[in-house]
Amino acid sequence: MCGRAITGSKTWAEFYEWQSLMIVPADPIKPSYNAAPTTINPIFIPDGPGTAGVMARWGIIPHWFKKPLSEMKYSTFNARSEDAASKPTFRDAMRSQHCLVPVQGYYEWTGAKGNKTPYLISVKTNAPAFCFAGLYSKIELPNFSGYTYTVLTEASGGPIEGLHHRMPVMLDESAYEGWLGCQVSIDEVTRIDPTRLKFHQVGPEVGNVRNNYPELMDVV
Repeated sequence: MCGRAITGSKTWAEFYEWQSLMIVPADPIKPSYNAAPTTINPIFIPDGPGTAGVMARWGIIPHWFKKPLSEMKYSTFNARSEDAASKPTFRDAMRSQHCLVPVQGYYEWTGAKGNKTPYLISVKTNAPAFCFAGLYSKIELPNFSGYTYTVLTEASGGPIEGLHHRMPVMLDESAYEGWLGCQVSIDEVTRIDPTRLKFHQVGPEVGNVRNNYPELMDVV
């Protein structure tokens, strides 16, 4: 699974240049080194022939959900890639609303309950970020209006297989356009080469979602 991510201190200007974005929000991206579900983070969505950057709430809300957000009683921050297409919460977005979730890395915990050790998992890259495969929605609720998203996950592999049995679907940059355009299925889309994955242990402070500073990423 993936329940903590790092968007870092990247700006819309950097993302605009990297992905040739057609549209970006006027408001800047707030630096985030410990993003958790329900936080607002940048994602990329299709916009006509190009790509737009938008801010979105982590935890997809399906278009048919019309109650106050407080009545959403189940978590939707991750979607299993193997069966998302058959789940009512995700199936419409799986067909036609793909997004990219740009990150610097994510955190995962391993070990016995009550004595878990956190790790930062990232990718060797010269780009401003790498992207998870995601699904998005745009909704209008009594107390929330805007975009929401989820991160697709799959069985772990490569050097991080021993940390957790699940991991985000991490896309190779060559796959971004096809995924956004819903031109390829989740089974067909090209993943990042596992040899590019890297990880290191971080401090327990990352366990508190109120902590949000660059030193959370430091090796311990």
